[in-house]
Parts: sequence; C-alpha cells; structure tokens
Amino acid sequence: MTTSPHLRRRFLLIDNPASGYGSRRLVAAVLGALAARGCIVERLADGRLESARVATMRAVDGRAIDALIAAGGDGTIRLAAAMLRGTQMPLGVIPLGTGNVLAHEVGLPRTPEGLAELLVQGAARPIEMATANGEPFLLMAGVGFDGHVIGGLDQALKRRVGKFAYGLPVITALAQSSTRLAVEIDGVVHAADWAIIANARCYGGAFVLSERAGLERPGLVAVLIETANRRELVMTLRALARGQLGARRNVRMLPCDRATIRADRPVPMQIDGDAFERTPVEVRSGGGQVQLILPRRT
Repeated sequence: MTTSPHLRRRFLLIDNPASGYGSRRLVAAVLGALAARGCIVERLADGRLESARVATMRAVDGRAIDALIAAGGDGTIRLAAAMLRGTQMPLGVIPLGTGNVLAHEVGLPRTPEGLAELLVQGAARPIEMATANGEPFLLMAGVGFDGHVIGGLDQALKRRVGKFAYGLPVITALAQSSTRLAVEIDGVVHAADWAIIANARCYGGAFVLSERAGLERPGLVAVLIETANRRELVMTLRALARGQLGARRNVRMLPCDRATIRADRPVPMQIDGDAFERTPVEVRSGGGQVQLILPRRT
C-alpha cells in the first residue's frame, strides 16, 4: 500500500555528523530548500543514538512530526528504520556516506531541490526489513570477505578520505585464508566461502548484486560464493563490479526466507555496511515494515 496523505511540513532530522565524506553541504542545502517551502525541521545532531531514539519515539507517539529524516550513510538509515518499524511514521533520507546503497537502490534524487520535494510530497511505501540474530537491517548481511573488510576499516580515516580508506582492509582481507561456511537455507545445507543474504538489488554503492533481490520484492536472496584461491576471489570481485556476478560458475543465488550460517571458527560479518557480530548467525525475512518515502519508480 502506498500512502501520501498530505504535504509534509514538520520534520525531525537525525543527522549523523560522523558520516558523509565530502557531502556535508548537501544537508544544509536540503534544509534550505525545505525552509523555502515553509517547512520546520527539528535537528538532532549530537550523535547520541539513545537521545535520538527517545526524541523520535516521543515525536512519533505524539504525532508532533510528519516524517523522520535520516541524514547519513546506510548504517544511519538502518538505525532510523529500526526505530520506526511497525509505525506509520514515514522515513525520508538525505543520502551521505561513501557508497549509500539505498540511494542507488531506490533512485533517490541527486539534487537538494529534488530531495526536498520528495520529502514534502513523496509517497511512503511499506518496505519489509530483515533480521540478523534479531537485529533489523534493510539491505544485506555479509559473512566472510566483506565482514573482514568492514571489520578492518578505520572509521576515522574513512571520515577523512572516504572510499580510499577501504584500500588496506581489502588488501588485508584478500591475503587472509577463507573459512568454510555451512549455509543452511530453508532446511538445506550449502557450502560457501563468502555468503551475502540480500534484501536489496544493489551492493557497495551502485554495483548490482542480484537482479532477483529488491526492497519491494518478497523474501531474500542468498548469494553463495566459493573461492578456491585468491585469484578466483579477485575475478569474482571484478565480475561484481561489472554487474556480471550471476554469470560466475562459483556463485549461486538462491531465494530464501531463512538462512543460518555456521563455521568451525567465528567469522566476521556486516549488516548494511557496518560491522556486526560473528558466526553463527541466523538471517530471517519478515523483520517488520518501515514506511519509506520513495520516488515514483524504484
């Protein structure tokens, strides 16, 4: 169901000042465009999640706002979406961060005027979140290679230099020997060296992970990758960058509603680009809906 009951005028902004390499001016420009439309925006920019959570739920319970805005990367958006799960409060996005998969996934406008117009009158559509060990996420959960990369990322360096901060973690992860994963999908066990359970089509920015996945499609897609050696892993990454991952013989893509991932030793993982826990992990679809303000076509 799509809802757009009225023009929105009152917003609560959760602004993560630690995200958004090179794009802090975008927030100011969008706020200016909203002000020009007669909107009122209360801004929470202290970076303390708990204070943002309390203020958000008070505003939602009292309907003091028309929508919540998350300004930040995919991790900030995930946390905001988790706060609003199960409510009818719309969530809008000002995409910052180094990749922002969600912006590419749904085709968010690239200009401050376009974003402001979407926030004011864009339709809110229900998006089903997934969960990893009970923690909600919007886009994907990765176990193996990308878990190692995110786990080794220097966040302070990322804030200064953006995507260049991924260089050393990627090289380090390539040099590590992979740990064999046992991935149980809807009762059937599969072997893999790297597993990505996707709720979205895009990955790492605009890269296409799986055409079978999508935020407005039911269920999840398990992308299971086997890498016999480092060269095969590099070739797989190249195929991902070219949008040809599905053509690789060492890659399987399986629809699923539930995936349990185990290994002989703990393996790091990430959800929506943030370091999370280590195996074992259970990923499930049906993690609750959030009303996301989206362009007409996603």
